[in-house]
Amino acid sequence: MLNRRHIRIKILQLLYSKTTGKTDNRSLLKQFEQTSQNFYKLFLTQLILFKEIFIESIRVVDLNEKKYFKEDSKLIVNLFAENKLLKSIHSDKFLVKASEKYELNYWTNNINKVQNIFKEILSSEIFINYSKSENSFVQDIYKNVIACNNELFDFYEDCEIGWVDDFPLVNTMVLNWLINSSVNGSASIPTKIFKDRSDKKFGKELFKIAVKDDKNTQDLINEHTPEWDNDRIAVVDMIILKMCIHEFISFPSIPVKVSINEYVEISKEYSSPNSSTFINGVLNNIYRKLDKEGMINKNKRGSQ
Repeated sequence: MLNRRHIRIKILQLLYSKTTGKTDNRSLLKQFEQTSQNFYKLFLTQLILFKEIFIESIRVVDLNEKKYFKEDSKLIVNLFAENKLLKSIHSDKFLVKASEKYELNYWTNNINKVQNIFKEILSSEIFINYSKSENSFVQDIYKNVIACNNELFDFYEDCEIGWVDDFPLVNTMVLNWLINSSVNGSASIPTKIFKDRSDKKFGKELFKIAVKDDKNTQDLINEHTPEWDNDRIAVVDMIILKMCIHEFISFPSIPVKVSINEYVEISKEYSSPNSSTFINGVLNNIYRKLDKEGMINKNKRGSQ
């Protein structure tokens, strides 16, 4: 579920909180687990939204038939009520259990939100002029109607702390899941917050190492940024540099290129427009120095 980049972002957010606040390390580590669970809950809630949209489509079709508006229901039936992927989500047993376990009753308590989103879909150009296969339909309405829905964004902001920050990442994951699932009209919903124990362990270890922030790491950065005072380097950029240096030294199974590429990409999303170039240059120079001094010891996997 949560991949290594998401975990790095979570740790970056926690380290930023520590820099700008007074939260103790133990509390921040608990936040890592809590925010990871909340991320997973938001992912599931987005899938449950599809389930509720499917139910709403059935309700609308029934209403139309009672009013003898059968012609108006044909497209709704074809794209919603008979959609294999939506039916699969609706009948998924794990989603039912997860909804009960995590008390994901956001939609049942706010069914008007579902109805508003469904109406927006029906009034969209995508629905009115849809000519592709039903497999692509769920992807298209998610990308063009649901993911950019302001009412939904505001609703999630009121539901859980941190969901607004997670929303873009979760949207990307949901869209990728839909794309992978649409091939045969069914899908396997991720059943765990982390892909495996090693990923969760990676997050905790990275936090514990980075939070120490020893003087040697700061001196190393200072040495390779002679034209920059510490105050001129953005807080996020400084944290990213330190996290990556710790990965160079303390995580033998992670290739150096992977670490650099991951943090450069993260900086594009979470820092200033010029940060990625700055971070890429500094990290490559620091890597060459550490490698020359024999400070980087990667195992077979990390040397790939």
